[in-house]
Amino acid sequence: MLAGLAVLAFAAGVPAYFVDVDKSAVAHAGKGTASIETLEKVYLDGSKVSAALMIADAAGDVENASAQADAVYARNPSWRAAGGDEPFFIAYLSTLPQGKSYGSVYEVLATAENRKKLSDFLSQTNMLLVDRLVKLRSLNTSILPPAYTSAGAPMEAAILTSAMLAQSGDFNPKFMRDLFQTLDGIDGDAAKTEAFEKYCLGLLTLARSMDWTSLRSVFAHFDSLGQVYEFSRRYSAAEGTQRKNLLASALLLSGDCDSCINYVSPNDERRWDDFLFAFRNGEGSLDFLLESGRQIYKDSWAAGYAAFYADHLKKFLAPAALRFPTGLLALKVLLSIFGGYLFIRGFVRMFQRRRDTPAWYSPLALLRGLLEGAVVGLTFFALFEPDAFKLKFETAEPPPEITFTFDKIINTLGEDTMKFATDSTTLAVIATFIVVQTTIYMFCLIRLANVKRLKLPPALKLKLLENDENLFDLCLYTGLAGTASSLIMLTLHLISASLMAAYTSTLLGILYTALIKIVHVRRYRSRLLLEAAKENSGALTAQSEK
Repeated sequence: MLAGLAVLAFAAGVPAYFVDVDKSAVAHAGKGTASIETLEKVYLDGSKVSAALMIADAAGDVENASAQADAVYARNPSWRAAGGDEPFFIAYLSTLPQGKSYGSVYEVLATAENRKKLSDFLSQTNMLLVDRLVKLRSLNTSILPPAYTSAGAPMEAAILTSAMLAQSGDFNPKFMRDLFQTLDGIDGDAAKTEAFEKYCLGLLTLARSMDWTSLRSVFAHFDSLGQVYEFSRRYSAAEGTQRKNLLASALLLSGDCDSCINYVSPNDERRWDDFLFAFRNGEGSLDFLLESGRQIYKDSWAAGYAAFYADHLKKFLAPAALRFPTGLLALKVLLSIFGGYLFIRGFVRMFQRRRDTPAWYSPLALLRGLLEGAVVGLTFFALFEPDAFKLKFETAEPPPEITFTFDKIINTLGEDTMKFATDSTTLAVIATFIVVQTTIYMFCLIRLANVKRLKLPPALKLKLLENDENLFDLCLYTGLAGTASSLIMLTLHLISASLMAAYTSTLLGILYTALIKIVHVRRYRSRLLLEAAKENSGALTAQSEK
């Protein structure tokens, strides 16, 4: 038993999991890669002051960055309105009434006068794309009011902002290709018009919260119009300024927009915490977490007791968890089964001195030990990694709505569920039922083998088999109980498995019971009946001879 506990204790310190990643592995992935301080310095040295402040706020280090930003603004007062060294935007701001400060790009374009001056400013360009975008103010739209109408200020502001971004060269090649494909034949094409309008909604959402420098910095990482829309939906649903800045800063650090969008969830506090932890540990940590798509392992109550030694072992094995995650998980499974085998065999021998199988190395004994170890291993993972069974103890709340009057559209059009749940729960439940039923089946075979080894008359063995009739039906009883309990837990939303997993329990119970009673018990009982008949006929012959 002590040897089994030692092996299980070692398995508890292996940083590999079915559905999570270990914190030490995430932290180790960031070593030697770009840190948050490096990213801040890159943007600060590049005169993108507001972007550096956004990164610092996301990381929780805004005081130091603010002091550096104030020093930069003190040397260049004109940069403050744009958020950095933006000659084109600062030149446009100089044409507006002086003495008024603007907090975001949308505030600048909120008035018709400012939009008119920007339109006049852009008319001086020689870039054909800018001219093509400005002419979209005559586009007939269906989601937002057309720009040429009295209620078309949002659409016009989005078009002019897009033209400024194009003039500043902030569209990357992939975005440019998607933009040109959308603009080609947009008049009269409802699908392309809708795609462009949704892009405008996303752009307005970002322009409402960001100044010109931050907006430019973020836009350089978008590869398509649809990405702008999806990112803005996730951005607007984030609670608080820090989380919004965290999402935008993570995009600046990783450059992978789709992974950032897919990882965080408005209603999942744990994912936001994991996202922040990886972000603070640098580019490698964030890339590793986003690539895995998993949450960081959080100690269960059982793991909490083992943390005093397991954490040191996890840090030691963190490099292996990065390079060989599957191999390390396989090692952990084998250790849990082997440790479970040693533990259960030691526990049984405390109460049963006589061996119930011919030898420990017999096929029946080895198979039973494997199943016993698997049962202990399942219990081990249920205690140390309950998320492998997708236990749900929290209730989901609807994401917050965007506060723009027209922004309700952004949460209803093209709605998608962004589900992270998989079929791993169903597979885990079915695997559990298979292991439990197979274990019961093996115990029934061992009981049948015990009866076979008894040196008793066939008639008495038949009586013993009759007495064990309920034992041979145990698989069926267990299968019915598994189905009933699964349906109850599904109704109470304690697990997220499908109905197939619940009914599989009864099906396995029927199959195993039929296998035991028809293949094994019935065949042996028939042999006993023949032996008993021979004994009776022999006894009758002997009596007749006498």
